[in-house]
Amino acid sequence: MDRLKENLLKGILYLSGIHLVGIWLLKSDMVMDITYPAFPINLILCAAFLFYYQVHWNINAILFIFLSFLVGFLIQVFGVNTGYFFGPFEYKGGLGPELWNTPIVIGIHWMLLLYCIGVLLKNLNYTKVQKSLIGAFMLVLYDIVLEPIAKKNDLWFWLTKKDPLAIYNPVPLQNYACWFLFSFLMLLYFNNAKAKLRNPIAPAVFLIMFFFLVAMHMF
Repeated sequence: MDRLKENLLKGILYLSGIHLVGIWLLKSDMVMDITYPAFPINLILCAAFLFYYQVHWNINAILFIFLSFLVGFLIQVFGVNTGYFFGPFEYKGGLGPELWNTPIVIGIHWMLLLYCIGVLLKNLNYTKVQKSLIGAFMLVLYDIVLEPIAKKNDLWFWLTKKDPLAIYNPVPLQNYACWFLFSFLMLLYFNNAKAKLRNPIAPAVFLIMFFFLVAMHMF
């Protein structure tokens, strides 16, 4: 095994181990007081691993990362404060420091997903539109798996339009529609930008994040 592959394998193992610890923290009754930080810490560490393994940096790469974070954060700010886009919902403080009623780490979450999916599908023999559509469907599937975990761990909750104080159990369909539309547009930008985002660990990061959520359902 050459040094690059060994370094990549170490990164995947380290990140997998971090998420296993996060699962243990979130499931352990003995450490309930320190479980909430597991979600934001895992997201920040995922971002750190991505940046470390990014092969080439240029202004377009930095611009895509910044815009995917900023737009992802601002669309959540608009949604949570108006009830438009995703539907009426509120964050419950489980994702760390907030700005304008929105956890700052939510922008990192969007950036991670768009970055990883963009790199994962980048070399497929499809058109840019097709790759963007496939990526958008994958991110909707991710959100379908995420929503019950978010509710169970008090990350956010949905509200009825008639009674804003009542918890709305079913996730509004417009939430998934907005996820799809926003993901498609940002991935289309990714596929048309000259960002040179090449990252060997990006596909593994997405799979680790996804199976982290799946594991939360199982345990």
